[in-house]
Amino acid sequence: MSAPMIKIYGYHIHMSRGDCIMRSMVFVIPVIVSALLVMVLAIIDGSNSVLLPTSTNVSADANLYGCDPKSLDDVKLNFPVREPTYLPEGYRLEVVDALSYSLPPVYNRVALYYAKYEMCHGVQLGYPKDVIVILVTDLEQAAKNGDKYAQMVINDPVEYFKKDIESYNSVIPDAAKLIDKPESTIPLVRMIEVNGHVGSAREPMKGYNVFIINDGDKSEKVVEELSEVRAGFVTFYHEKDRTFYTIESTFPVEEMLKIAESIR
Repeated sequence: MSAPMIKIYGYHIHMSRGDCIMRSMVFVIPVIVSALLVMVLAIIDGSNSVLLPTSTNVSADANLYGCDPKSLDDVKLNFPVREPTYLPEGYRLEVVDALSYSLPPVYNRVALYYAKYEMCHGVQLGYPKDVIVILVTDLEQAAKNGDKYAQMVINDPVEYFKKDIESYNSVIPDAAKLIDKPESTIPLVRMIEVNGHVGSAREPMKGYNVFIINDGDKSEKVVEELSEVRAGFVTFYHEKDRTFYTIESTFPVEEMLKIAESIR
């Protein structure tokens, strides 16, 4: 006799950013499994969508995978990248990764990973733990490649951020309802200014998985609070360079703003 079939809908609450645009995302992955696999799926962290080692989700063994560059001098970029002169005590640049976010010969994005310890590769974005990540995107090149959001930022950055922040914050009530938490659980995104450049910021927050188990006549919702803290961010658009900066970490926005303000 075969095991009964149960439909599980897994919702990973992921208030994050995509490319140069800030988007409110809820990943919905329907899966059909036997009852024997319910417990297995329930303990899987929904954020770990990639199981094989890559430069963006693990700190890999150098002997097996080779290490990414540790300096911008080792990466050929066609756009300016300004590094911070302020970092929390003990932090230093450990990884420079352009390949994971764009393809040669035209790199239009680079990720800088700062840590207190040696790193070989970058870490998974969204859950960087104690690593500070700075993403720099060449919006001019992105716009030439047809990215409409990049063009929107270039045309009117203030209007872009206003609309994007409004869109992001508008889904917070539904997200809070889904995880059975007050809306205050999910921090609002707010508009900021960094050295005269318009941008946005959001505090770090708890991560959640939601499983909707549909067993024929009844359904059950299971909310899992993740142990990891989801990163907050500070972003800004540098008009002169036409580059978009995203600083991502579990530090408070106040500390990330200090880093951002040191990028001149």
